[in-house]
Amino acid sequence: MEENENFIHNKYGYCFYSIEANDTALIYNLYVEPEYRQKGHAKNLIRLAIREIRATGYNIEIQIEARPREDSISIENLVAFYKKLGLKIL
Repeated sequence: MEENENFIHNKYGYCFYSIEANDTALIYNLYVEPEYRQKGHAKNLIRLAIREIRATGYNIEIQIEARPREDSISIENLVAFYKKLGLKIL
């Protein structure tokens, strides 16, 4: 399987995901415009990315790369956000 980068976006924000050669998918660069934060848009972008990844039909592990920017969410809140989505933190 070749690496394949994909871009999901709407007026609220965006995220990227790629299907990697080692049977994993990586979700990264999640961004929501400041005026739309705390309204569920990040959750919707992540869920859409996961849905698109699963629709490929490949049996793959999904990983999320999370490095909050200084002017953004704290790492503690980011971990809580992903746990609330039911994701396992490694």
